[in-house]
Amino acid sequence: MSVDERLRIGLSRNAQSYDPDVEVLLQSALARRRRGQWLRRAGATAALAAAACAATLLMLPGGWWADRGWLLEPANTTTSSVPLLGRFAGEVDAVPAAPGVAGPWVLEFKAEGVLAVTAPPSYPGVVSGAIYAVEGDQLRIDLFGQDLCTGQPPGRYAVTRTGAELTLLAVDDSCPARVTVLSTTRWSSVP
Repeated sequence: MSVDERLRIGLSRNAQSYDPDVEVLLQSALARRRRGQWLRRAGATAALAAAACAATLLMLPGGWWADRGWLLEPANTTTSSVPLLGRFAGEVDAVPAAPGVAGPWVLEFKAEGVLAVTAPPSYPGVVSGAIYAVEGDQLRIDLFGQDLCTGQPPGRYAVTRTGAELTLLAVDDSCPARVTVLSTTRWSSVP
């Protein structure tokens, strides 16, 4: 018997001994596919429901923003009883609660609720993009919102201006660095 003939006989015996149950295997594969589709649909529905709940919490009166008293846009500064527009300079002392903030600072309150900040050279953080709003004798400000106060709501300060002197007293602020820079500093008007 030749090698070729022996191979054919061996392959034929192997083919006859393996008889898979195609129907059972097909049903198993289809069941796995249906289960995967169901899980994807359930996940998408849960994500949509979570997004709807989050939107409700954020936007409804009495939702997440309401307890912070912060408007999404800065308020018109004309409602202020304290003349705040202009530049104010102050020397911030070194404090362990806010490392790196010691040195000369300049706060420039501009129209439309924009705050331009000049920090000392030793300060490595972000001071751009700060906004403020004044209502009556209170100031709401989000200074350091991108670094030292990330994830915290803007602070609320009582504002007093006597001549060229500006005093900011923390009313409600959970960020120690912002309280240190704004409340413990004597601010003087500069040209």
